[in-house]
Amino acid sequence: MKIKFETIRFPFLLLAFAMLLHACDKRDPWAGSFVGEEKTFGFGKARTYVINDDDGKPLEIGVVIDEAAFNNFNSMSGDHEVTLNFPQEAGNTPFLHQFMGFAAHGHEPAGIYDVPHFDLHFYTMPSDEREAITPFDTIKGNFTPSPDYFPAGYGPTGLVPQMGNHWIDFTSPEFAGQSFTETFIWGSYDGKVTFLEPMITHDFITDTHDFEEELKQPAKYDQPGKYYPTKHGFAHDHDKKEYRIYLKSFVQR
Repeated sequence: MKIKFETIRFPFLLLAFAMLLHACDKRDPWAGSFVGEEKTFGFGKARTYVINDDDGKPLEIGVVIDEAAFNNFNSMSGDHEVTLNFPQEAGNTPFLHQFMGFAAHGHEPAGIYDVPHFDLHFYTMPSDEREAITPFDTIKGNFTPSPDYFPAGYGPTGLVPQMGNHWIDFTSPEFAGQSFTETFIWGSYDGKVTFLEPMITHDFITDTHDFEEELKQPAKYDQPGKYYPTKHGFAHDHDKKEYRIYLKSFVQR
């Protein structure tokens, strides 16, 4: 029996179209933008997020602070802190949670960091382990990784409870007589790098609105295969009425 082409053409086209759709829908399940944990921060809200490419590789990770929180910090007394988990889709980076604080009067050393600013710790260790760090953990606190795991010019400043050992860039402008506006700190605990920390004054964000710079890189990374940032910055979205502070331009190490 002779089959006319017209009788099979339409089902064939449907099958071909379905196969094309399936081929185009092979994006990684982690592809896209994902929101993490959101909590009250000051008089407003803060939340974490990650943006991945179509292969699930990270493009940007950070925290969003709404204007209701940001605009009222300078009128508030005392410090404010919040812990926020990153979404699971940030799993190709080493970062697990954000421990963010606003220091109304800054902190030591006097004359350098004693101005109102944000401390934004991108932690690679679980939050419960971080919170368990006490002033008496001097052995683990002072057990530092090799200097190769930190950028040149960085040095440890000692253990801070519930945070770890902070490594400061002593080549930063604030150590050469200039006023502190922003700097980038690394951290460690028990022989491992445990956080990366943009530290930025409230005034610098207010006056600048948008800022981005290259990050100094270490010679070694303690989580091979993960993606690490090469830039950090912040941006003010006037329409959404929020500030975004981020790490971006990730490279697999």
